[in-house]
Amino acid sequence: MPNVQAKRGNIDKARPRTSSEIIAEQKEQAAKEKAARAATQAVVPAKPASTAVALPDNRPPVQKYIDEIAPANIVGRMIKFSKEGQFVTADDDEPVEETAEFVALCDQTLIGWIKFHPEEDVPPDRVQGLLYDGFVMPARDTLGDLDPSQWAEGLSGQPEDPWRHQVCLVLQRTGTVELFTFVTTSLTGRRAVGNLLRHYDRMQRLNPGELPVVRLKPGGFNHRDPRVGWVAVPQFQIIGRTPRDSAAKPDTSVAADFNDQIPY
Repeated sequence: MPNVQAKRGNIDKARPRTSSEIIAEQKEQAAKEKAARAATQAVVPAKPASTAVALPDNRPPVQKYIDEIAPANIVGRMIKFSKEGQFVTADDDEPVEETAEFVALCDQTLIGWIKFHPEEDVPPDRVQGLLYDGFVMPARDTLGDLDPSQWAEGLSGQPEDPWRHQVCLVLQRTGTVELFTFVTTSLTGRRAVGNLLRHYDRMQRLNPGELPVVRLKPGGFNHRDPRVGWVAVPQFQIIGRTPRDSAAKPDTSVAADFNDQIPY
């Protein structure tokens, strides 16, 4: 009897499967695969850890307190470059004398983003820091306000990005020691400050601990479109240098500025 059953089992294994059996097996396999996919999708992948590096806050306690009660990015009086192509003090629109000399406190240059609000009593939002303290500007798309249809109309009649790239350069008048801050959000203004900072970086390699002395002299160029004509741009005319910690009148002679030794 056992031999008969074994023979029958061998015969069943050798028998070709029917179409019904194949379909049933395919359905069973499909159900298993579906269940496996559902289990995989139910597992929510862990959110990757942020790779952003938090910048150290090295401000002394007094500075932190002042910044909390009176946040500001302007040291002393503000200087801007007017539409008429002149350096002017913002509080009275008076032109800055082209003969006036300033120590450019380049190591105090503030950079970053600023967002103004239409309400006069609402202070602007700032994402800013000192360039030479290691502040790194975040990418524009991390600040929000990315939908141009939600932007307010600017002077051009078109929607304008509410976040602007701002640079603030601190200047000290050599005769009176009065402090000013040149503030700009324009491309030409940022470029002028950038050219000055490039000179300052070179000074740090040749004469560490010294700062450039400058005059504020408007410059410009003829636009390639003759309908635009002359385009006025701000410029910082470098006329000398002075020690960073010196209170003496800076040496602004031509000989002082050209006394650099080229390290090449």
